Amino acid sequence: MTARLTGPTGIAESVDLLVDTGATFIVLPTTLAKRLALHPRGLCRVDVAGGHQTEWPMADIHIRIGGVEAPTPCLIAEGGVPLLGAVALESLLLVVDPIGKRLIPTNALAMATSGTAVAVPA
Repeated sequence: MTARLTGPTGIAESVDLLVDTGATFIVLPTTLAKRLALHPRGLCRVDVAGGHQTEWPMADIHIRIGGVEAPTPCLIAEGGVPLLGAVALESLLLVVDPIGKRLIPTNALAMATSGTAVAVPA
């Protein structure tokens, strides 16, 4: 899946992402994160394939697929291929069609108790 990724300074790049519904966030290799001038805001504990835990830097990025754009967190890994995880998919209101091997638009989901929106005091 090709996406347009934009870092906090406005540097953008079109990137082929492997859709991974088992990944929580977008995962980008360090080389790509540097090109996009991403600024890590902290470390995130990560369970990686093979069963071990580690910590990876987390940054904020904007992703655009088709005509839809959303801000989303991303993890920065030392290597590997760029991944498109579940949080970004949900932020873009996209779901995976495993038979057609494509992403399809969906509607947001919410549960209203009385059929109307409820205001929450600040």
